[in-house]
Formats: sequence, structure tokens, C-alpha cells
Amino acid sequence: MFGFLSLEFISKKTPILFTVFSLIYGFLPAIIALILNKKEGGSWKSLNFFTPSLKGVLLSIFIPLVYVFLDFYLQIHLGFRSAPDWTIFGSPTQLILIILIGYLGMSILVFGEEIGWRGYLQKKLFTSFGEIKGVFILGLVWGLWHMPVALKGYNFPNYPYLEAFITYPIACIAFSFIIAYIGFNKYSIFIAAFFHAANNFFKGSLISITEVKNEFNFAIFSTLICVDLILIFGYLYWRKIKKE
Repeated sequence: MFGFLSLEFISKKTPILFTVFSLIYGFLPAIIALILNKKEGGSWKSLNFFTPSLKGVLLSIFIPLVYVFLDFYLQIHLGFRSAPDWTIFGSPTQLILIILIGYLGMSILVFGEEIGWRGYLQKKLFTSFGEIKGVFILGLVWGLWHMPVALKGYNFPNYPYLEAFITYPIACIAFSFIIAYIGFNKYSIFIAAFFHAANNFFKGSLISITEVKNEFNFAIFSTLICVDLILIFGYLYWRKIKKE
């Protein structure tokens, strides 16, 4: 409700107020999780704040790098998006700075969601529904949480209902399976944040240097990529559970 109200009544023409409300909305999952965790007598460790493995960190960055670039590579060759204009990033030095600052900033921002999703809610859902069903439910909740921005046409302005009720939920289920697979038995909040930030950063960067030519095909193809990710990482995660 807060998201709908803030996006409806706070105009982008007042950027400072819009940014403040957007940040509050973005950190709502964390705020709620911290309050509930404190009432339950939990600690930072119970929200999965512990050092991740190096392998987990590398996978959380490498996996989104692969599927995002593959997605855009195929869409460019299918004619759904234009070829990238790499000159937008400027010199190699500027590109390195963009990557370092942009990724670091994104990693900080996504903590507002991940403390709520992977830090608090995931464990509750796994206990109540089991790990496979728990991932599905968590991804669905995460996807529908984006409904206010999706209905405003955040990614697909001409197809907001497709984005809100199909693309976002499927994408978030896919990402939840990947995070669960990477962090199996050691669900460090940092793995989730690094993955979430890498996905957003790589995808946002490629969107900024390409132009959409067919928005509907772009939306459908992006959704199908996420369906493939659910099948692949759902199976890999299921195998890990069975082995355990």
C-alpha cells in the first residue's frame, strides 16, 4: 500500500521527495524484518549476517553476468534491441569507475530488500513449507512486492500488467532459486546482496547502452530466460537437497 500511495502522489518532478519515498519503500522489507526479529529475540546472526565463502561470492557475480549478457546477446541478434553503444561509458578508466561505484552502490541499496527476503522470511518459509515450495513462495512474494513500480511500467511501459503479474514474479522465483543454490546450507545475506546487485547492475548497464526495438518480444524473451533459469537452478537445487 505504501508503494502504491508514494508512487501515485509523489511526482518525479520533486526528485528529492520522490527519492526519499523510494528509499523508504525499498527498505521496508528490512525495516519490518528488523522489528520482527528484535521482538522474537533474534540477533544479526539470525538474519544471516556472517562471512560468505569466496566461491559463493564469485558465483553470485559470475552467474548473473553470464545469463544477462546471453539474454541481451540473443535479443540483439533477434532484432528485439539495438546493438550496444559502448562509447556511452566513456574511457576505460571511466568504465572501471562506473563498475566499482555502481556495483558498490547497488549492493548497499539491495540490502533493504535482502534483509527482509533472505535474511528473515526465507528461513520461516523453509520451515513451514519445505525448501522447494519455500523458494517458490518467497519468489512470488518478492515479485508481487514490485507490483507498484511494475504497474507504472518500470521495465515495459507499454505492458505493465505483463510486467507486474508475469515477468516480475517469474524472474524473482528464478533469482530465488539461484540464490538458494549458491548459498545452500550457508545462507549468508551477503551472497543474496551480491547476486541481487550484480543482476540489477549488469541488466541496467546493458539497457542504458541499447535501445528497445520490439518491447513485447523483449518482455516475452526476458520472461522465457527466467523460466529456463527456474528449470536449471530448480533442478540443481533439488539435487543438492537430495544429496544432503
